Amino acid sequence: MNSTFTSTNFIEQFLSQDNFQRAYEKVALKRGCAGTDEQTIDDFSQNLSLNLTQLRNQVAEGSYQPQPCKQVFIPKLREKWRELKIPTVRDRIVQQALLNVLAPIAERQFSRVSFAYRPNRSYLDAVQEVIRWRDRGFHWVLDADIVEYFDQINHAILLREVRNFIDYPGILCLIKAWISVGISTNKGVLSAEKGIPQGAVISPLLANIYLNDFDHRFSQIDSLKLIRYADDFLILARTEWEISEAYSRVEKSLHSLALELHSRKTQITHFERGFRFLGHGFLEQAIFPLESASSSQSESEELTEKTVKKNFFHSLAQISEKIRTKFPIEKEENADSSETFKFFFSLASHWFSRAKF
Repeated sequence: MNSTFTSTNFIEQFLSQDNFQRAYEKVALKRGCAGTDEQTIDDFSQNLSLNLTQLRNQVAEGSYQPQPCKQVFIPKLREKWRELKIPTVRDRIVQQALLNVLAPIAERQFSRVSFAYRPNRSYLDAVQEVIRWRDRGFHWVLDADIVEYFDQINHAILLREVRNFIDYPGILCLIKAWISVGISTNKGVLSAEKGIPQGAVISPLLANIYLNDFDHRFSQIDSLKLIRYADDFLILARTEWEISEAYSRVEKSLHSLALELHSRKTQITHFERGFRFLGHGFLEQAIFPLESASSSQSESEELTEKTVKKNFFHSLAQISEKIRTKFPIEKEENADSSETFKFFFSLASHWFSRAKF
């Protein structure tokens, strides 16, 4: 651990009025809803200078107390709903103020194998990384998914991991208060003994911190290639034995973090069989989007079989020219013009008969 992370300079940066002003501006820009105290961003802005000063002083003096998160449900596909836990405007500002100074420190320690919630990185970079290792002969795939990742994060383990970045009691207590504050429902306030609130400003950073040791551990194994985007990740290997061993290692490593793999969504596969990752289909040398660009931020949501098929056949027209160039079809002068269609129909049938969704 670098001593800079526990220096007075860090606390001064965190508690500076300028930092709280920048934090407010970022929160206000997102125009989120009010929390359990019903205070909107516009309400907080009415006496902005006074409110920011009072909020900053409460944090500095130790009298600041976060409020329970507000329970909000947003629609998913297949008529399902996703629960969000929304902090108050005041809590979001304090979280953003800490994020402003902690994120750059964490970024210097994060592994190159993680791609979610990081500056200048996206799910498309993760997709490109898959292609890069595929082209180097890593064709066996562990397609993994962690069960209810955000909801299963162990608080004690999380705080232990945070200490690797900033070992300052006041900051650790602040984070503990945010993750333990609970959620306000129509049945009252439910305590939070584990998990971090999806919807909180600080949660994406904490999610990456929690798996940072996992990332580094597997990135040091030359025979395996990890590509992780939040709780959705792949491990690539050159042989079936290596990927089977990786499966066992991953289970043990996640077990030490009080996490487990989703048995239905986790599989050992191969590029010849095909699989999907971050809204893209992978089949042999082909790669194609299964979701539109407008829904790129919802790549973790499940797709219906109808949507998958629709997007696949839409993509075939774009892929066909590349495949014809790489694998030209020799045709006789009197050959049936439907042969080309049959070829691509065979490719589609191969995908849907072998790929797992």
